Formats: sequence, C-alpha cells, structure tokens
Amino acid sequence: MKLQTLEVQDLRQLQALYRREWPKYCQEFYSLKNMISFLKFDPEIKHLKAYTLPDKTAQELGLYLIVDRYQVLMGCLGESFDLLKQALHLLDWSNGIQCTTMPKRYLEPVLQVVVEKQLEIELQFCSILHQLPAKQALQFDIDCPKGFYLKSLAERDARIIDQEWPYSQEGSLYFIQRQIRMCQSMGLYEDDTHNLVAWCIRTQDGLLGALQVRVSHKRRGFGNLIVRALARRIAEAGDDVIAEVSVTNTASLHLFNKLGFQKIDYCNWVITLPVNGSFTWPKGE
Repeated sequence: MKLQTLEVQDLRQLQALYRREWPKYCQEFYSLKNMISFLKFDPEIKHLKAYTLPDKTAQELGLYLIVDRYQVLMGCLGESFDLLKQALHLLDWSNGIQCTTMPKRYLEPVLQVVVEKQLEIELQFCSILHQLPAKQALQFDIDCPKGFYLKSLAERDARIIDQEWPYSQEGSLYFIQRQIRMCQSMGLYEDDTHNLVAWCIRTQDGLLGALQVRVSHKRRGFGNLIVRALARRIAEAGDDVIAEVSVTNTASLHLFNKLGFQKIDYCNWVITLPVNGSFTWPKGE
C-alpha cells in the first residue's frame, strides 16, 4: 500500500470531521485550515504535502499526515491508531523528522514506528496545550504603553526572531518568514528607533509560537501584551486561540492561566536524527 496525496477539496472534507468534540480536535482542525489557506495563497509552495491511506476506514477516521518540510502533523479520529501507524511507516524518515506538537494520543504509535525503524531520537519533550474561546479573546483590552506601538510582524523581522529563538535550527528562518507572510503575527516596537522588542507568530497548526521578549525589555508586561494583542487578532478572524507551553515553563504557564486559557491536553515533540548524516535545506525552501 502507498500513501495517497490529498488535494485541497479533500482537505476541506477532512477539516469538517474535526469540528466534533470541540476543542478536543482543535489543533487538527486548524492544521488543516492553515494548509488549505497556504495552498490557496501559493499553489506551487514547495515541500508541503498532505497524505492519507487509500482505505475507506482511513477516510472515515479523517486520517491525514501533513509533511511540512522536516515537520509532520497528523490527525486520526477514534480510539485505534493502527492505520495511523501504518501511514507513518510509509513516510521517508531518512532525513530526520519532527513530529510536532502531537496530541498525546498519537505519541504511542509514533514511538512504535521509531523503534521498529531503528531510528535515533534527538529530542523528545512534552508541553501543555491551552485554549481560549474567541469570544473571550475579543474582550481583551489592548493598552500599548507610551513610547511603543503594536503591528503585524514584517518578513524582515524574521532574522531577528530566528537569532533569538531557543529552537533556531537549519530551516527555521524560512519557517518564521513563511508564518509571518501567511498567518497572523504581532510585534511590539519602540516609537523612536522602530526596534522590535517583543513578538509572537502563529504556527502552521494554529498555535501561538516563538513568543519572546528581548532581555533588555523583560519584566514590563510585554509578553502579556503581545499574547493579548495576537489572541484578539486571531479571534477577530473567528478562530479560538491555542498555545503550547512547556511543562517546566512556570512563568508562561502562569501567564496563560492569568489570561483565562484552559489546559485541554498534553502534546509531545519527537525529533529523529537523519539516517545518513545531517541534511541541509536549499536556500528559500
């Protein structure tokens, strides 16, 4: 059996399945929504594909794998993940894969595939998935302090963000540039210098990502401000707001709890090493 490519019309049908039991499958719903948006924005976009199995049961379960360069996003309804495991086995893992922000229900089949393929895990960690309904985010007041202004990030900001990002790696600059170009984002800038001092992007699975404040501007409430501003922007588009926070990041856990976000799940990252040495992505891809 081979993986079957999903087209935009297929993705729309899958997305509708993930409205059930909200917000249990909200991450899968937004992953599909953003992929549809990306393909409409740039039909020739490179290294972004979605797959399923050519199987009636797989279609009923909404099974999908989104391969976004080195990242893999996945979804499968129901309680059995045998078909998900089968699909994962059919992927090419040779260049290393990041199974990104997986809801905990998918962790076991992924780890089984890693073991069966005798792959080496470079990094594995757990975080907490938070959700805030759009109607609550729309109530946020955005009180920008004197001497600063808020606006959407520009692609030229991506280099600064990538340099400051603890998870910067081969290919991450392109990822940040693309997310700024195609999704909502928010930056806080100084009035006089126009320097970027705090920022947050929205990732391809709908999460708030790369939230950061420059060291020189910490402890002034700017992280709180950026989250409120971007959350409201996302809610104005009709979406709930979701974010992942590391289980060890007590400051961010406190921030999201204070803003009214609810913990709805745990999610996991599993990053495997390339089989034949390091892999370099072509520039601009």
